[in-house]
Amino acid sequence: MRIAAVEASRYRFPLEPAAFRAAWDPDPRTYQEATLVTVTADDGTRGWASGDALPDRALLERLLRGLDPLRTEAVREVCESVDFHGGRPWTCEVAVWDLVGRALGQPLWRLLGGRNEALAAYASSGELVDPDERAARCVALRDRGVRAVKLRFHHPDWRADFQIVQEVRRAVGDGMAIMVDANQGWRMPGDRSPRWDVATAARCARALEGLGVEWLEEPLRTDDVDGYAALRRRTDLRIAAGEMVRGAHEARDLVVRGGVDVIQPDVVLAGGIGGCRRIAALADLHGRMWSPHTWSNGAGLLANLHAALAFSTCPWIEVPLDPPAWTAERRDWLLPAPLAIAEDGTIRPPDGPGLGPEPDLDSLERFRVG
Repeated sequence: MRIAAVEASRYRFPLEPAAFRAAWDPDPRTYQEATLVTVTADDGTRGWASGDALPDRALLERLLRGLDPLRTEAVREVCESVDFHGGRPWTCEVAVWDLVGRALGQPLWRLLGGRNEALAAYASSGELVDPDERAARCVALRDRGVRAVKLRFHHPDWRADFQIVQEVRRAVGDGMAIMVDANQGWRMPGDRSPRWDVATAARCARALEGLGVEWLEEPLRTDDVDGYAALRRRTDLRIAAGEMVRGAHEARDLVVRGGVDVIQPDVVLAGGIGGCRRIAALADLHGRMWSPHTWSNGAGLLANLHAALAFSTCPWIEVPLDPPAWTAERRDWLLPAPLAIAEDGTIRPPDGPGLGPEPDLDSLERFRVG
């Protein structure tokens, strides 16, 4: 079996009837764009993945054509060389892994190591809403079996966000885990709003310690390794970072030099499955955890879920879910059916080889733009 083709199709899904006001976006989102990447072998076997755009499709096809897809480390090294010079190519690497799983008749999570069969989902919120509304949403999630939530910070003064955490803790009690995302690691294009310094992050972290928060995510710029090291010395709260790193060396430095407790590269954005497996092993050797970012789209969540089941030592997996603003149906429009959190608060992928479900290209055609 040899790789024969790499294809990419672009889709635009309208967010109707209401736009989504993501905390990290300067403007509300009225649609979500996604690129569907398909890798085909010479025997007709196909693998697919989705996440970011794939501007280097033609180059990847030229470099990968004729390669045995079972040589996944060779695929990773090719993608790494393309990543250095161009865009993020990791959806192509994930699609090759899906192809391998389908060729061997094995679900990807088992093929990669099968450490867990299910993980506890934490519902990752997206909007900034007032304390009463956020508390009501978290109570509703708790009552349907969800065991953990992640709350977004992004007000000019972090103390306004802290009040929301206080209100949620009062509403849900001590039995529900809470993560906090400060949204300071990176900015969307054109967003020049100021970021936290170490002193601000330390004050916030120490305040959150008393509320039993699981971790504080992205309190500083992703490249501020020395800042993370200084913050680590000033709080007992777990610190998470690294969801948008470009290279494994950046993730390595955040763990080894920055002392972060949870490193978060996303397999469709940073390093692919092969690269994130190496990062997860590095984190484990240092007594830390890899737990991926999953906010690209439903297909990206599915790929990260397989990887986390296979080799993550973190008991949680991020599941973007913030109803009524961000539902499973909005998130998983690329999939034949939405991924569901079980009544016990855990999540696992649908049955089937590779990633499991395959996209319904006929139903997606009405959203195709390229």
